[in-house]
Amino acid sequence: MMSPVRWRGPHYEHDKCSNYKVMEKTIGWLPMCHHYMLVPENNSIPDNRDNVTLIPFDYAGSVTLNRGHFNGREIPRVLDFRSIDIDFIFNHQPELTYSILNAIQAKRYGGHTKLFNFFHWVDTPATKPSDVFPDGFIRQFEGIHLSEYSFFHCEETYKYLEKNFKKENVFTGINKSKIDEKTQYMPLGIGKLVEPEPFPLPKDKKIIVFNHRWNTTTGVDRLMEYTEGLGDEYMIWVTDDQAKKPKSGKAAPKHYHVEGLSFAQYLYLLQKCHTTVCFVDGYMTWNLSVQDSIAMGRPSLVYQHPTQKYILGEDYPLYFKTKEEFQTALNNIPENFDWTLPPHNETFQNNLYNAMETSLADTHIQQSKYNKQWLFHISMGNEYKQNILYNTHPDLPLSNVMEGLRLYCMDFGVKDDPTSKFTRLFIPTDDIRVKIDGELNGETFGESKKDPSFIMNAKTEFFQW
Repeated sequence: MMSPVRWRGPHYEHDKCSNYKVMEKTIGWLPMCHHYMLVPENNSIPDNRDNVTLIPFDYAGSVTLNRGHFNGREIPRVLDFRSIDIDFIFNHQPELTYSILNAIQAKRYGGHTKLFNFFHWVDTPATKPSDVFPDGFIRQFEGIHLSEYSFFHCEETYKYLEKNFKKENVFTGINKSKIDEKTQYMPLGIGKLVEPEPFPLPKDKKIIVFNHRWNTTTGVDRLMEYTEGLGDEYMIWVTDDQAKKPKSGKAAPKHYHVEGLSFAQYLYLLQKCHTTVCFVDGYMTWNLSVQDSIAMGRPSLVYQHPTQKYILGEDYPLYFKTKEEFQTALNNIPENFDWTLPPHNETFQNNLYNAMETSLADTHIQQSKYNKQWLFHISMGNEYKQNILYNTHPDLPLSNVMEGLRLYCMDFGVKDDPTSKFTRLFIPTDDIRVKIDGELNGETFGESKKDPSFIMNAKTEFFQW
């Protein structure tokens, strides 16, 4: 379940959406899984991976509306649980957790499915669109409660959650120990870099790059205050084109250079700049832009925010608080700068793996009179779930028992092909085939039939185990 936040009219711009990039990380880390992505209907996401199925879904097309809108009636239309299985739900819109689980379990599916929430933000009184806007933090706590695990950027997030209890409401507070049980962390490192693309830059200027969105939340007021009165040797380059005519707040001063660049040119600018600057002084659970210039071997002057120690390290040498500290640091930028960023992506990846393994270890493998029948049909080469059900449960509706039968087969050594759009259970080695033959001990279950209504349009190449 996506959290699409970048739109141009009705079209979803995935390449500009930071939330989408987090989802892409998890897909890249899990090639042994098949991923069903519920994507906005109007998108240009490449459909070129064997283990990813793009499913158009009804999103509201608004950052705010998406947090409350979920068309649960779409679920049985786009997900047929007689032919597919879902072990994990990766939910990037935690406010919708109950609605998602309700829509799936109303179809008598999901008894063994684990839900992970990925919090790209948390609600606080200061982040509400307006004072009269309904509180969203209650739905976020509900999402944590219903999840197997919930991923947050860093420990600072908890302090933002606490701020919701400064005024009296129907909750008396947070059960911190229970929150801790369900908490995992997803520190985010930068993505893949490309070869910088050179372009003309002024040679007589020390370029200070502000590479954040032009918004009061990113500290532009403090930026303008602290850079006031700098000498002519400095040029302040703002990479957000909207800084000239922002939707709210002050426009960038006329002496600032405002110009957006291609990614390759942006990297070249970082490579050649005097320094980048980060002035975020309010709500922040993470920051990617502050890492960019450091990855390119150039410094970043960073306003000392409590979250930054999780991003850059507690002993990062170029933090500042006051205007005097900022200008002193600016005038003493080292010619050569080298700082090793923490291995954020590796940490996130390991945390995700560990959470999945822990969740699967708790899965109960139930015994059923149909266990041997499923093994028999798989051994006969009738590998697709819908065909197996045509033999063992031709007239019964879905039930959680059918999920358990698949899990039993996988626990026995059968594999589920991640390159197949539909659940395809196959025998990966001769040893597993011998094991199944021993379990069946010559017992058969008649003809292994195929469901004539099952029209397979799947990617069926074998995954290399």
